[in-house]
Amino acid sequence: MNHKLQRALTCLLALTLLICPTLAASSFPDVDESAEYAEAVEYLKDVGIMQGNDKGNFNPNHTVTRAEMAAIICRMLDETDNLIISETFIDVPSTHWANAYISRAAELEIVNGYGNGNFGPSDPVTYEQAIAMVVRAVGGEPEAQAAGGYPTGYLAVVQEYGLLEGITLKKGQPMVRADIAVLINNCVN
Repeated sequence: MNHKLQRALTCLLALTLLICPTLAASSFPDVDESAEYAEAVEYLKDVGIMQGNDKGNFNPNHTVTRAEMAAIICRMLDETDNLIISETFIDVPSTHWANAYISRAAELEIVNGYGNGNFGPSDPVTYEQAIAMVVRAVGGEPEAQAAGGYPTGYLAVVQEYGLLEGITLKKGQPMVRADIAVLINNCVN
């Protein structure tokens, strides 16, 4: 092989090795670039659906609250303009950080309360609740009702749509940020 060509290929390989890890590295120090959810986290950060905390961490194992899930769904649907503070639920005061997101999600019939006027904004969002919110957000409510309603019908629809790829949780478990990222990424991609 020509000496100049060999030198050029060596330089190209060295540059590739220097550039590729930088391109693949997560922008969150607590998200390993080889984690199954890393690509979803990066994409959702880039499009503004999910963010990290004020210290720059994503906190993939932190439980998502019902308030956080309402905000994530509103961002996923690009329903963030002209949000209005309201007293939709008695346990979500006008001063609550997610009041407008919860109100918009309720207006869109994506979230509902516990039937007693409460929403439970600080409660962990369970697998079934998150699935129901996502199914409603993607327009699968009629199918879910026809398939048996909550939770069975929603679980059937989300499986039919293929939105559970990469998620291993079971009924009754609280959802963590990594799993929510994968679920939402499956919806938008």
